[in-house]
Amino acid sequence: MIEKTSILIIDDHKMIRDGLRFMLESHKNKYQFIIEEADDGESGVEKACENPYDLIIMDFQLPKINGAQATALIIENDPNAKILGLSNYDEYMYIDSVLKAGARGFVLKNIGPEELLKAIETILAGRNYYSSDVAVKLLSYETNQGRELQYKNEKAAALSKREIEVLKLISKEFTNEEIAEKLYISKRTVDTHRQNLLNKLNVKNTAGLMKYAFEFFDQEEL
Repeated sequence: MIEKTSILIIDDHKMIRDGLRFMLESHKNKYQFIIEEADDGESGVEKACENPYDLIIMDFQLPKINGAQATALIIENDPNAKILGLSNYDEYMYIDSVLKAGARGFVLKNIGPEELLKAIETILAGRNYYSSDVAVKLLSYETNQGRELQYKNEKAAALSKREIEVLKLISKEFTNEEIAEKLYISKRTVDTHRQNLLNKLNVKNTAGLMKYAFEFFDQEEL
């Protein structure tokens, strides 16, 4: 008997959505996948909250709100929602933030049809699933977590309260002008805080600051 399974794919690239749809439909001898799509985080959350799906495939890097934020909102509405995180990159900050938000697994976009089906079946059965690259990343982090956390704590201890406020706003992709307006300070002061953050955290650019913020702060803090 062919099983009917409803899937929501949330990804801002049509090529990825089409590719996932093709992979799912290649298993039509076993499943009848009823597939819907959303091209940004907000519309994905709206669809998921209006009509629960058997499983949601969630990209991390989305317009408007990212995959971790979208996952948290969906789980808040339906704690039993089953979400599979998806990304081009195996960066720990992406994986960890989506899993902490409530996703049941995480895979990279280079997986094939068989592994995608295995991930879906595993999560639908109530277990977690991680592609091999993701599992290695998680294990590596757990092995080095204590040392890394101590290092991050030492760096964070050097930040002032205002620098931490600026860092959190940078992680939300606010411009220097917007940060100045929110904190009631001048843009020049924000520029100074940003440079101090770069120096103290030993990173080269805004991407490095955002990565640090995602890794150090809990999702609720950002």
